[in-house]
Amino acid sequence: MRTIITLDGKKISKKAACEQFGKEDMERKIKEAKKTFMEDPWVENSWWMGKGMLTISFR
Repeated sequence: MRTIITLDGKKISKKAACEQFGKEDMERKIKEAKKTFMEDPWVENSWWMGKGMLTISFR
């Protein structure tokens, strides 16, 4: 399964997201998004991060 991270609709790397928001916070959000995705793949996993809307999706 591939993780796609976007900030305000623009794709960013996991490394860039970790630098901006902190590694622990990103790991927690990815884990939460993966759990939600496994329960219902149609639910959008988004958070307001102060700098923009962070969305995590999977393929």
